[in-house]
Amino acid sequence: MQAVILAAGKGTRMRPLTLTMSKAMIPVAGKPLIQWTTDTLKKYVDEIIIVVRKGQKDILNLDGCKFVVQKEQLGTADAVGVVENLIEDEFVLMNCDEIIAEEDIRQLCRQPAYTLATYRSDTPERFGAVSIEDGVVKNIEEKSPKPSGSLVNAGIYVFDKKIFDFTKKTPISERGEYEITKTLELMIKDGVSIEPFELKQWVSVSYPWNILDANRVLLDRTGTVIEDSAKIRPGVFIQNPVFIGKGAVVGPNSFIRPYSSIGENCRVGNASEIKNSIIMRNSYVSHLSYVGDSIVADNCNIAAGTIFANLRLDDETIKVDIKGERVDSGRRKLGGIVGSNCKFGINCSIMPGVKIYPNLLIPPHHVITKDLWSVDIEEWKTEINNANKKNVGNGSSR
Repeated sequence: MQAVILAAGKGTRMRPLTLTMSKAMIPVAGKPLIQWTTDTLKKYVDEIIIVVRKGQKDILNLDGCKFVVQKEQLGTADAVGVVENLIEDEFVLMNCDEIIAEEDIRQLCRQPAYTLATYRSDTPERFGAVSIEDGVVKNIEEKSPKPSGSLVNAGIYVFDKKIFDFTKKTPISERGEYEITKTLELMIKDGVSIEPFELKQWVSVSYPWNILDANRVLLDRTGTVIEDSAKIRPGVFIQNPVFIGKGAVVGPNSFIRPYSSIGENCRVGNASEIKNSIIMRNSYVSHLSYVGDSIVADNCNIAAGTIFANLRLDDETIKVDIKGERVDSGRRKLGGIVGSNCKFGINCSIMPGVKIYPNLLIPPHHVITKDLWSVDIEEWKTEINNANKKNVGNGSSR
């Protein structure tokens, strides 16, 4: 049995994080997202093949995997096609952005071709609802606003070499891509029996806040992990489970609340609080700061007194701008998403659901109420003057 993982996508819905790292390499609970899958797959398959795009160098550091390049990102069916010459017989196909239980992976690797993994979802409209008749898949409704049921396509399959006969015939979709769901439709029409396999656990990391979902699931799995070389200074209070990486320094007098992951060589200063957040490697959260329900990428400096608001005062769920659309995260608590290499001045405030793009230098005392792509110092000065005259934003922290 072989395994194929699709990781060539650009991850545009995950920006600003994916502007400086592959989606597959976003760190979750102390390891890149994809490594949680590859480490488990190695126990049950003979070979792991990862489909990447040109120039995707960070993912090539994964040990024990074979890589093949998809020259153009033309869709999932096209990505499957590029591995044709490497496939021997049956193989498991999955995406790089999925977290499933080890027992599910073990059982999937025992299933015959053709098998489709399903999951009972509370939001089936976000995925492809699956219809089952007489024990086989009859239809997949791709992101229907009124899905027929709660059983969705988890994007994990067991195929064999015959799949390539169908990927070559797959028509282009309404979204302008060659999609594996269209391939499945061809197979069903041709009389191929596709059997469902229902997963017990599944997290699809489609949006930035799903990284926090995955982090929670994985920390529940591992429990608290504090690397030996991490330094926990006096007065630090830690609520399990958390991850604290190699060379990290926490405290003194800091509060690390559950489901927080603090990466390699990070520093959390005196009397700062981290709650249900991911702080990536080489980032510094200075004293008297609060980071709640947020993601801070690598090489950032969060200066003293900076507050990430994670709760709207009107108690509405947090909406986030994704690819030009306002998307409801479904979360009452969601802080900021900060790209790599950002540096904050002291006493900044970041409102709920705001995204801050990489490489920005943000002057002191700023209230960031909308996504930040660039910084105009003169414009900031005007905003500071206005902010001094009235209350700005609609955020709280809890």
